[in-house]
Amino acid sequence: MSRTEHLRRGAPLPVPPEWASPAGCELCGRFHPGGCLNPVTGPPAGLLTTDDALTPLGEVVDAAAEHLAVRHSYLDPEADEWPDWVLAQLIALWQEGPCADCPVWNWKELAHHFMGWWQREYERALPTWVCMCGAAFKVCATWGRAWDLHRPTDDGLLGDGVGAVRLDSKGRVKHSDACPDCRRSFGGTVAQQADPQGSLF
Repeated sequence: MSRTEHLRRGAPLPVPPEWASPAGCELCGRFHPGGCLNPVTGPPAGLLTTDDALTPLGEVVDAAAEHLAVRHSYLDPEADEWPDWVLAQLIALWQEGPCADCPVWNWKELAHHFMGWWQREYERALPTWVCMCGAAFKVCATWGRAWDLHRPTDDGLLGDGVGAVRLDSKGRVKHSDACPDCRRSFGGTVAQQADPQGSLF
């Protein structure tokens, strides 16, 4: 049995650096490499009157941001002000209007739309790892040293889950599923890709 077909429980695994979770840009909220090309550097227009009172749009956006903080724990409820890019994205989503599944169109549904938008952005930014057989999978870090692998959908989102890799606190394999296409251990394939000439045993 080759080392790509089996990975001994307790063997160390060099996790690919590209398996790291993507980090959202603090200036635009999106997931992109390098510097931000479209930073939101100030409060968007249309939220305040000349007397610094909230406009009708501002009331909707502020309530949606509060909902993101209190109910979704996405924003810091103790923050003095909401991030400018969040306000800008809420305005953009509000202007797009409701989807077919929205029972009503209000600040609460706007907050839900924001979280759906963020989830799609995050899933598209997740790394894609290719098995030695050529099958491609999205890799999603879950907790600690744990990763779930999914088939990607046509639009780059997470599709069906196909397996997982779990390491202990010392970086040793606790669990590794096999590629559904070639039946090689995910962990064994990762180890061979990192060190084609090495041996696990």
